[in-house]
Amino acid sequence: MALKVDHERARTVFDRLVAAYSRREYPFNQPEAALPQAEENLPRGIVLRSRQHALFLFALCYWMRGGVESGTAARQLSRLYEGLPWIFLPESARILDRGLLAACFSEVGLGFNARQIAALWKMNLETLASRWGGDPRNLFKGISTYEEACARIQRKGTNGFGGFQEKMVSMITYFYMDAGIVDPWNFPIPVDFHCLRQVFAHEIVVAERSDATQNGFYTKPVLAAVRALLHGHCVRHGVDPLILCNAVWLYSGLMCNQHPGNISIVPKERNGRSTKIVPVPRWTAAQTRAFDRTCRICVVRDTCHWCVPSAPYYIGGRIELRSMRDEPPQQSLFPLLTDH
Repeated sequence: MALKVDHERARTVFDRLVAAYSRREYPFNQPEAALPQAEENLPRGIVLRSRQHALFLFALCYWMRGGVESGTAARQLSRLYEGLPWIFLPESARILDRGLLAACFSEVGLGFNARQIAALWKMNLETLASRWGGDPRNLFKGISTYEEACARIQRKGTNGFGGFQEKMVSMITYFYMDAGIVDPWNFPIPVDFHCLRQVFAHEIVVAERSDATQNGFYTKPVLAAVRALLHGHCVRHGVDPLILCNAVWLYSGLMCNQHPGNISIVPKERNGRSTKIVPVPRWTAAQTRAFDRTCRICVVRDTCHWCVPSAPYYIGGRIELRSMRDEPPQQSLFPLLTDH
């Protein structure tokens, strides 16, 4: 796949987002701009930076793949922890039943992929118990690079942890550094949908449409290129990867989600990856009002070219450039009015 990476564009976009986040400008000053791992979302009474805190964050990673809003996942997982704290413990792994685990997840509103997560939950707790002293904090002892973290955590054959590939290694690193469990060092932020939306919407990464696969632009070469871009950006420009992650993640979810080109109609009855996803009509009065409080005042509006909707990613596993980003037709009337 032929890829072009625009490092200068990346610096322009990321620097503006980081600056807005650091100054707590809109939308980062809104109540919705809370991170899933925020203390208010944690189980009551949990001791920060303790083994229990580390185990909780390890478990939270399972729901950082989409299907449920991240803050909701953290709060519901806290409900589960407060009722059944022992199921989070590696020493309990042998007596855990996958079916009952899946039922427990569903009971607290975490039914998405519950059976798959239950299998990973039991297997990974067994690995923590047998190889890492039952404490996930040990995974980061004596290491200070992303490559070393991948060597310990990424699933390869029978090594590492089920469900943990490059993105999830970055995710657990992010959670632990943010919590003060792991000392700071540079790592590529999790390359999730929100990150991919930004790099494609702003043409930071450009791939020829003829190179798109059945997964759109969600391919290993693209993911590797984006990880390298993000890691290199933080190293070259002295950017804290935690702040970059927060800025990119929150901005996409709070601002970019509001453009009608990024909104889809999805049927209640889904057919897996074959589910038909339809763009919504535009521009309604409500969409125009949403535009006024998002795109119109966006700090990176001048470089944003593409609508990158979330539904194709979360349902179909695709990164799709749906259409060029447009504006409400009423906007074109204002210059005409000022000419008279």
